[in-house]
Amino acid sequence: MISYASLLLSNQYLRKNLSIKKWLAQRQELTLTYHDGPLNGQSSAPLNYHIFSKSTRELGGFEPEKLNLMEQHCDWMDGSMEIKLNFHITGDDGIFSVESGDLQNYYGKDYPLKPALQREGRLYTSYQPQLIRRIIKDRNRLIQNSSNALDDDWVFDLRDLISNVISLVEIAFTQLYIKAEFDPLPGWKFSKDKLGERHARRTKDKFKWVYQITGQQLNIEAEMPSFDNLRELRNHLMHFDPPSFVITIEEATIWLNQILDVAMILIKMRLAIGVAISKDLINMALQPEAIFVPGDNTPRKPIDNSKNENYASSIWPKK
Repeated sequence: MISYASLLLSNQYLRKNLSIKKWLAQRQELTLTYHDGPLNGQSSAPLNYHIFSKSTRELGGFEPEKLNLMEQHCDWMDGSMEIKLNFHITGDDGIFSVESGDLQNYYGKDYPLKPALQREGRLYTSYQPQLIRRIIKDRNRLIQNSSNALDDDWVFDLRDLISNVISLVEIAFTQLYIKAEFDPLPGWKFSKDKLGERHARRTKDKFKWVYQITGQQLNIEAEMPSFDNLRELRNHLMHFDPPSFVITIEEATIWLNQILDVAMILIKMRLAIGVAISKDLINMALQPEAIFVPGDNTPRKPIDNSKNENYASSIWPKK
């Protein structure tokens, strides 16, 4: 994954489209100079695939500031205006209000919503970056505190994490649909007859939106079993139909690792639609795998999902 992340970063920052093999053969170091923003007039550290790989491996993730780089992201997916108010002011002229016009910049002038905050609270124009960081933090916390995995709180925290992961994918599809409807990128097609309504759609129909809008294939066959499993698990944990639930720590380890496949799905989605991959999304995919370590050396048999045992014993039989 570090090699793949380094490939993404090399192509994205150095504006190339090379394979890992070609990057490995290239030792030339390049620098970027910024002409606006907080790094105006400054140059990046020397860059190539090997430098991205070394930095990512040593830091355990991608930290652009360590290479004197500005973070790259997709404005309409990751751009998030965050406002906090801890007061409410009224007067003869009306009510003090903070209003965001960012969404018109992201989704076009015809986008009908302008979020406004008039009293104590928070305003977000996008919730995707915050949710990615929350998923990273919660997944790491569950692994670090796996000694408490038999406690109710640990199980409920895992439930929340799985729900957030599926919500993150649904948010990305919603943003893609809205962008295509109100402010499509060049070459995109939007047909409500083909796409259907955003709401009450099967998830597998939403995956088709990428090709129907952009003409690009997702190529996520390897990752889809993980997503399908987490989606079914989310539905069970949210609705508890059936009301029973069995969790084994071995299966929880599998679920925690399937989250990394969902990160890959979101990365491939961005590659297909041709937008920047955020630092947070790369770091979500770069999280280490969880490993189940039993408490004793008792001989164990592998989990057999085809049998009515462990988690499978607490759900309706598959048709």
